[in-house]
Amino acid sequence: MQKNFFSLITAIAALCAVSCNALTGNPADKAESYAKAIELTKKSVDAERFKIYAVSFIEMEELSNNLGLVTVKMVNKDDQAFSQSYYLAGMDPTDLREVQSVFESPKYETTVGIDLGKLSPETIAAQIAEAKTMLPEGHTFKSVGRYDIEEEVPAGMEHYNRNKVMGRQNTTFTIRFTEDGKETESSAGKTSIIYYEGKATVNPDGSLSIEDN
Repeated sequence: MQKNFFSLITAIAALCAVSCNALTGNPADKAESYAKAIELTKKSVDAERFKIYAVSFIEMEELSNNLGLVTVKMVNKDDQAFSQSYYLAGMDPTDLREVQSVFESPKYETTVGIDLGKLSPETIAAQIAEAKTMLPEGHTFKSVGRYDIEEEVPAGMEHYNRNKVMGRQNTTFTIRFTEDGKETESSAGKTSIIYYEGKATVNPDGSLSIEDN
């Protein structure tokens, strides 16, 4: 029997208007959107100064399925780690934010770095398409919440290094979906969308697995 998202789905009441799931400019399940996001990130990050050790492609608003921003974590040659976000709609990038070394203290020389040139938008879209087929019967796909690629890097506190394989890069993503006929709940004139969220892990061989909570 095909494994589905029933093992880990979490019901969430979306605090947004019912219209928030309307599709906008950069569909978060399409290769073209990831190609645009990857190109934006390439132009934004100075590869001569930084190595990227985490990149997240994030939905702009809940259930919009609009790929709105890219957030990266990167380390410079002085072993200082920062995060920054870039918007596909063209707004100014965020300021650099220093990453707390307690949890992440990467070293430039030992960080492998995520090679943006090797990311395949078509592969990402195919993985998302496969995950859609794993939804429970009677449920409808709404959006991709985020798609994350993260390299395991040392933490400033040894306690947080347990079970890490330094340099290993992990890929996960979340998809959001609703139960047919039970998409909303209303009270006192207010309506919330009830949706579920499932998390998929991309295995080294490219297959998908579902993590149990």
